[in-house]
Amino acid sequence: MSHPSSTETYSARQIAQLTKKATAHLTGTATRGPDHGEGRRVPHRDSFDVADPRARPWARIGDGSVGQGIAHIEALLQAAEQWYHQGWRETPAADVRAARSKHAELEAELETLAAASPADVPPGRPATIRQELCVLEKVIDRGDRRLRRIDVSVLKALLQHLDFASGRLIPEHETIADVAGCHVNSVKASLRRLKDHGLISWVRRTIRTGNEHERGPQREQTSNAYHFEHRQKMPSRLWHRYAQILARKLSRIGRAVAALTNAPAASLSAAVPAMPGASELRSAVASLGSSIHNART
Repeated sequence: MSHPSSTETYSARQIAQLTKKATAHLTGTATRGPDHGEGRRVPHRDSFDVADPRARPWARIGDGSVGQGIAHIEALLQAAEQWYHQGWRETPAADVRAARSKHAELEAELETLAAASPADVPPGRPATIRQELCVLEKVIDRGDRRLRRIDVSVLKALLQHLDFASGRLIPEHETIADVAGCHVNSVKASLRRLKDHGLISWVRRTIRTGNEHERGPQREQTSNAYHFEHRQKMPSRLWHRYAQILARKLSRIGRAVAALTNAPAASLSAAVPAMPGASELRSAVASLGSSIHNART
């Protein structure tokens, strides 16, 4: 790793990048191997054995019924879709490109000033450049963190494997990629962005490698256990939007159940067989309020 000369100055963004790289080299995590087999990846910290209760962070989706489960998935996907469009409206691609270009220009100017004689440096100009760089870096960061179209597709593919009754969700990256129609690396990048926006969370599940008393990693990562912490992790605006969508969907379920419940017995018996999940709809009404309060998905 190169070191700055006595006259060279790094921006805050460069310092953060250099610190991250140095830490990765010191901890041996600069490169990562495969999950399994020879050269397998050593699990991250905060990983748990598959038998550890913390490796099973799931919670029932609503009341566990099909009706509420579908309502939660549809609400989450609809909120994610709207959040995706909102991010690109608030931080257009043109603004991000302009910020990157201006950032490069100012960094070059700062390097030139750092190499110049102090007498040739306009008073206060380096400090002004650093301030402008910080503003531009915030725009660039917002652009990097925006949801992509592929992220919504990956979220949809992930949720197809959700068990409503238990909340269990452990599909492999390859499985998600197959359903979403993209590369595994795209899935990993999308999951990081989805996690960053609170749309999904996960813990890493590990198993013993059988290397006891031998050199090499003692544990290897086997899967991710995905779960939901929307109220805690979502940005406030996204959480309120998601809760509004979910409330409307659950309210429609409640109205459907009420219509069935208040119908004459003869018409009710005729209607129930024609409505898939009618019993689930009835149970949805009882937990409507608690679903909105907890909103774990």
